[in-house]
Amino acid sequence: MLELNPALCCGEVFSNEICEVVMVKTLTCYPTAVDSRVFALSMSSVGDEVAWSEVDGVVKLAKLSDNNLNIITTIKGPSQVNGIILRGDSLYIIDEMEGLHCFGYDGRLQWTYETGAGGRKLLRFDQYLAVLDSIGRVHLVSYSGNDYCQNPVQSNCALIVAAGKKLLVASEDGIVRCLIEGKETWTRPGRGDLGESITAMSHTLQGIVMIGREGYAIVAGDEEALEMELWSGDKLIQRHDLRARLTSIASSEDGTWCGFDNGDVGKLSHSNELSIITNLQFPIRSLTACGDTVIAACWFYLYGVDDGGIKWQIEHQGMTDFVCTDTKNNFLVFAGEDQNDWTSEEPIGLINLNEEAYEIDKSDIGLWYQEQSSVPQLTAEEIYRVDDSVAQLLTKEERRKMDDGVEIGFDGLMEDLEHVVEKIDPVQDETEIVQLVDEFEDNLQSMAMLDENELLGELGQTINEIIQPQANAGDDKVISATKDGTVVVLLDGSNSFDPQNRIANWSWIESSGREISTSSKVKVKLSIGRHSFELRVQSGEGNWTSDVVSVIIE
Repeated sequence: MLELNPALCCGEVFSNEICEVVMVKTLTCYPTAVDSRVFALSMSSVGDEVAWSEVDGVVKLAKLSDNNLNIITTIKGPSQVNGIILRGDSLYIIDEMEGLHCFGYDGRLQWTYETGAGGRKLLRFDQYLAVLDSIGRVHLVSYSGNDYCQNPVQSNCALIVAAGKKLLVASEDGIVRCLIEGKETWTRPGRGDLGESITAMSHTLQGIVMIGREGYAIVAGDEEALEMELWSGDKLIQRHDLRARLTSIASSEDGTWCGFDNGDVGKLSHSNELSIITNLQFPIRSLTACGDTVIAACWFYLYGVDDGGIKWQIEHQGMTDFVCTDTKNNFLVFAGEDQNDWTSEEPIGLINLNEEAYEIDKSDIGLWYQEQSSVPQLTAEEIYRVDDSVAQLLTKEERRKMDDGVEIGFDGLMEDLEHVVEKIDPVQDETEIVQLVDEFEDNLQSMAMLDENELLGELGQTINEIIQPQANAGDDKVISATKDGTVVVLLDGSNSFDPQNRIANWSWIESSGREISTSSKVKVKLSIGRHSFELRVQSGEGNWTSDVVSVIIE
């Protein structure tokens, strides 16, 4: 006799699979809520202060106490802030429009150094700050706000990196220059007839400069050359062929770590041999060396990795764009965003690196930010319950009037209006008063002729009418180029029509579709030819409007 499996009866299939619990090691993470996306993040060398920037140039300085970041100062920069450095009792920031600014911890502006094209990246050295502006020039500025040397020290730069006392500068055509105190000490020439790009630069503690490069393919479809070069002074001492693009480098006394865009995390030994330690599945965004451990930012995660592989991991609500530690590696802060305008803002995370890692269900490693951002939901009983707490504060007579309700008809409104008119100062112009009364009466009579639905529609029309912001990218321009065939142009969308002051986000998009700025104004360096830029503005409800401006450089 054929026996039927009860699990297959009545057209239903029941699975007997048991969900396996996956355990991982993690560290306790302490969240700090922010009001908007984070554009820059910095920690003091001692680790007792943290600063970050949000939209519209807002910079917040916080004191670290009992694993919490307590805001002590809020600063308003001229435009979006792209870099922050804390030193002593001063805070140095670069913004998109003007350049470098120095503020005291009390929030007062001490000085400004204008680059002429804002600031894209900021590096710290013992005697000066290095600023990469938005058109690829490098400026060296003293801590008193003056030129440290003849500026700019380099132009046409795509990447700058601090390597001890060395400033490594990579140009857009692949040439790398090493500067010490503003003076060029050696140059790494470009390679290949078709050019190349520099993907990463750093150094070992032994003074070896490491350069990741990508050589362009000769024929379409060919595999591009991916390499890592090791330089001692101006001499190439070794070259490694790579299977993936080198994206980040971090050095410590224990060795030099390398991160790749295929998720590999490798280590360079003191004999300059490269070995792959682990693969994290997604491109490595940054590496931070902390003793015998390197912290890899990858996708929505932070991983602590040593010679044995993954030690611990932390999940973030956003992709980890910024990671900072103090010089003694006691604390680490990180931030990022999920690139979704419809979700809540992603918090800043703080971890104590001295804590012992502990095991947890992998599905629970993101609870630290979920609990922070969760909003208590009311039950149906709470929403529709009868609340008489206010009535208990009223007198008997007041409660009786509230229970009786109020009915006011057209005659009642007119009667109340007469009482108001009686209280008006008789010295005022009687003609003006009569006109107001007649106008009010006419409006009331018109509304009285409407049925209930039409009346509600008339009353709600003004309330529901929201004027959407209208983007205005400015007028088309025709500009003459300078001797080098380029010119710096200001794109200004500040005249966008917004009577209700409800623009929530700005976005400038170039013709290739790449976003170049999230401020109302941005400076761009253009060559001879026709260029077009689209300005998009977003209302508080998430609706976008756009406008396009054309710029012709002759």
